[in-house]
Amino acid sequence: MEKNSFNFLRFVMAHVIMLAHLVELSQSEDLSWLGTFCESYLGVCGFFVISGFLVAKSLSKTPDLKVYFMKRTKRILPAYVVVILLSVLFLSLFSTLSFTAYFSSKETYSYTFWNLIFLNFMQPVLPGVFLENPYPFINGSLWTMKIEEGFYLILPLLFLFLTKLKNKNLGLFLIYVLSIAYSYVMLEIFDKPLLEKQLPGKLSLFVVGIYIFMNFEYFIKHKWRYLMISVLLLVLQFTYFDFSVIFPFAFGVIILFLAYSLPFTESFSKKADYTYGIYLFHFPIIQVLVHYKLFEKYNPYLVLIFMLLLVYTCAYLSWHLIEKRFLNRL
Repeated sequence: MEKNSFNFLRFVMAHVIMLAHLVELSQSEDLSWLGTFCESYLGVCGFFVISGFLVAKSLSKTPDLKVYFMKRTKRILPAYVVVILLSVLFLSLFSTLSFTAYFSSKETYSYTFWNLIFLNFMQPVLPGVFLENPYPFINGSLWTMKIEEGFYLILPLLFLFLTKLKNKNLGLFLIYVLSIAYSYVMLEIFDKPLLEKQLPGKLSLFVVGIYIFMNFEYFIKHKWRYLMISVLLLVLQFTYFDFSVIFPFAFGVIILFLAYSLPFTESFSKKADYTYGIYLFHFPIIQVLVHYKLFEKYNPYLVLIFMLLLVYTCAYLSWHLIEKRFLNRL
């Protein structure tokens, strides 16, 4: 399993999400064509599939649950906490409220509290910040974090459940079906798309990653067959089904096929992983640029380049000053 393209794929998916958010937040007609190629949902799904594979691998090699949870905490939490606190402090400069009113507002501390415990939907805005933007949200990317953290928490229980079964693949299939059923009920019967987006509904994507990890040698041996079946399933999905019954499996297979089929990208960013920083910081940076109406006042492509430089700088600093230092303490 050593040679793979996970870092490259995550880097690409982070950019897909970032550019999709750029189109949505800036509402620039000149950049709207990017939305044809960049769909944030696909990037998020790709992250969940890869996470299912890699975290399952990590747990299988870490018999001590304390070590497992410490690894997950040190990888995710430090940079996440920093981006929340920096947002609260730095974005006070953009609030219509005075500093005194801003830091006296219950909304400021509500945002800090709910976002630090991953319940971002409880308070997605800061008082007086980005009120004239098309969307006032501070960091719309963070909704996935509670799903990721929830998966980390339940994975040991899933492993325990699977160890009790003679046929682990059958157990994974059952979890997959239940996850799809939850999504269907929430979306099609109760019309609750926000609930459908949560962990039970997205567990199917993680399960695909777990399945391929547990059947890795067989998958690699027959990966082209898996690919052809998945492409056929996607055609059937988009032709005959209104609901995503097949998509998580087929899409997950394609992502993991690419992870082990792109030899020229295997050494990409091996010593530094800037993907997480890109994911965490891009949304508020875009919002600041939209706040100043830079996409309207100047050439949108020049502003896009400026945005990328800002995001890359934050991602670089996040990795070297925060993420790497905590990982080195493992």
